[in-house]
Amino acid sequence: MRRHVGKRTGFTLIELLLVLTIIGLSAALIIPRAMRAQTDTKFAQVRQYGSEIASYIMAWAQNQARAQRPTTSFTLKDFLYQDVIEADGAGVTSNKLVDKYTGHEDYKGVANLVASDKMPVNPFNEASYFSPVNNDSQAPSPKPGLLYLAAQPDPSQEEYLNFYLLFTSTTPDVAGSYWYGGMDPKDPDKIRRGVFVARLFNDEEPGTGERPFLMGGGAPGPRPAEETPPQSK
Repeated sequence: MRRHVGKRTGFTLIELLLVLTIIGLSAALIIPRAMRAQTDTKFAQVRQYGSEIASYIMAWAQNQARAQRPTTSFTLKDFLYQDVIEADGAGVTSNKLVDKYTGHEDYKGVANLVASDKMPVNPFNEASYFSPVNNDSQAPSPKPGLLYLAAQPDPSQEEYLNFYLLFTSTTPDVAGSYWYGGMDPKDPDKIRRGVFVARLFNDEEPGTGERPFLMGGGAPGPRPAEETPPQSK
């Protein structure tokens, strides 16, 4: 009598485990790469937005310089690097932008120059770069994608200051710093890994005998002679 053997259907347990193992290994390789690619894309956006914000920062400084009284000569560098107060006689007041994130309230003047439909947003939280969400008292901040204005003397010509926008990372480096790509506002070489903003003459260097230099206003002239208090006889 002939026995009929039915056709086998489905997979054995071993085959299923093998398929699941292959899928798991593939996911372990593909997912981290996809996540890294997504993060790299966001940081590329941060750098692009940093370049845009850098132009708005310089436009704001130019506006401040033009609005000052003719009797004063604060420079673009001054409005970025120091506080200009009412007692200075400039006719305008502003707080320095250096050593602050763009989310700081002192960047409101810069934010006002940006059209609402062109407002750069931090790709890590989708909030405007001028929102308080993108501010922190800690530098570097553990919040990713924040933009921070830093300044260092030019390594080759220390009478100039180089301004850069640095940005924060998602994870700390081996030294525990959250600056992206080893950026460091205290290191003249590593600061250059950020977004270049400007190279401006540093008119505060003592002993130069020069007046503050206003960009586009010609060469600096000699300082007026200082008044000497009369000596008592």
